[in-house]
Amino acid sequence: MKPYDVFQGVYVHTPFCLRKCLYCDFPSYAGCPAALQERYVEALCREIRNPALSYWKKPVAPRATIYFGGGTPTVLSARQLGRVVAALKEAGWWRHPAEATIEANPGTVDPAKLQALRELGFDRLSLGVQSFHDRELQAIGRIHTAAQAVQAVAWAKEAGFARVSIDLMYGLPGQTPDSFRRSLDQALSLGLEHISAYSLILEEGTPLERLVGEGAVTLPGDDATGAMYDAVTRVLTAAGLSRYEVSNYAVAGQESRHNEVYWQYLPYAAFGAAACGFNGSLRKTNTADVEDYVRAMEEGQADAVWQVEELPPATRLEEAIFMGLRMVQGVSLAGLDERFGVDVSSIYKEEIDDLTRKGMLELRQGRMRLTPYGMRYGNEAFAAFIRTGQD
Repeated sequence: MKPYDVFQGVYVHTPFCLRKCLYCDFPSYAGCPAALQERYVEALCREIRNPALSYWKKPVAPRATIYFGGGTPTVLSARQLGRVVAALKEAGWWRHPAEATIEANPGTVDPAKLQALRELGFDRLSLGVQSFHDRELQAIGRIHTAAQAVQAVAWAKEAGFARVSIDLMYGLPGQTPDSFRRSLDQALSLGLEHISAYSLILEEGTPLERLVGEGAVTLPGDDATGAMYDAVTRVLTAAGLSRYEVSNYAVAGQESRHNEVYWQYLPYAAFGAAACGFNGSLRKTNTADVEDYVRAMEEGQADAVWQVEELPPATRLEEAIFMGLRMVQGVSLAGLDERFGVDVSSIYKEEIDDLTRKGMLELRQGRMRLTPYGMRYGNEAFAAFIRTGQD
């Protein structure tokens, strides 16, 4: 049985936050009543146990990874999270995970909470730090301070999390190449072995987009943002963290095993409002409306709030290519040919030749991968392999 014939990961979505960040367009909600959160947990457990999900018709790998994301999963209590973990185990989704990750905002954890998470079986913590400068954090609406972020990392290690990752962002309001470099240095001083560094994307309809449009907030210019991008690879690589994906760096062996499931285009189940799962040919997406989701699960009408899309072979091939190209190792041409029953080199000869000529793509030892230049302008390279849905 091939890896793509088995569920290799399980994602659980928590759509709650204490306060929504100004740049965020994710399906998450602030200020939801405790009673709704409690009903949501029960609804989530009902979906996980729902026998109707047998239509996925895929076994679960014994070592399938677990990932609790959001939103902010740690807005929920340890007791509530424990009920979800118990449901996953009862339904056979949580077996002997190669990695069990939970996301957290530094402002939502303390030693007791982190110890409880470890006892539930989570062994990897992903902290949304974004910056180690209070003014930058305030400018994007984060609820924590730089000091709280440092403290959260220390508490996580004391609780026994051997794998701790943080997210950083660049291109933030008021940020400079120098201040970003200091954030990188602060992260490295904490002994972290996995760091994700993302460029701020000004999403349509967010408060930050409105503030920028009104001239109330100014973002760094292209030169400054470019300098921050360059600093990521230079500083982290010098510290022993190798780039393994467009925005992710890790010491060897500390890569995010769950995210690699996505990038390798392997099947994963997903539960919760707005959660999107993939079984290798079908994509199931739940409604993002929390109350609709809860009501449907309570009334036993789960299929009323999820949509199932059967992906044509051409679409699956495209997605497998551009997801795989996010990784430094790229994609195996022979592996794609075997999985999809095609000759990728022939189908995309024109695109491959063009990107190679531009210095964005290279073929080496049977693998197709982006060059450092291609990584910098990855969206252009990814778009070259997308044909379906275009006029």
